[in-house]
Amino acid sequence: MVTKQVSGTIMLHLEDGSKRFLVHEVGRDKEFAHTETTAEHTVLASFLNFLKTTLHIDVNNIRLVELTNTQSHGASLPLYVFEMVSEEVTELPEGFAWESPDSVRKILGTIEIEGVPLFE
Repeated sequence: MVTKQVSGTIMLHLEDGSKRFLVHEVGRDKEFAHTETTAEHTVLASFLNFLKTTLHIDVNNIRLVELTNTQSHGASLPLYVFEMVSEEVTELPEGFAWESPDSVRKILGTIEIEGVPLFE
């Protein structure tokens, strides 16, 4: 059985108008957060469950703004982009961080994307 993955990020709107993005830190590298899909959940539900259980994010406070597809090691990987405001954020567990748009641009430069997500 082939394990399928799903990835995503959250665009955090700060009070000063700037934005931060949820990333997963792997050593010195950064990547989008990702998890395996489960047979009992849809792809979206698998990622939302990951946000709830692993990152302790209240999924009632996020809004889906973009869905695109990426290629990772020859496999198709959905990429969900959510948004939320800073008042609703909780502290992230170790290995995850809120990073600047420049960090996200670097991540986007390392993966093949079918239809680049539009971050407004």
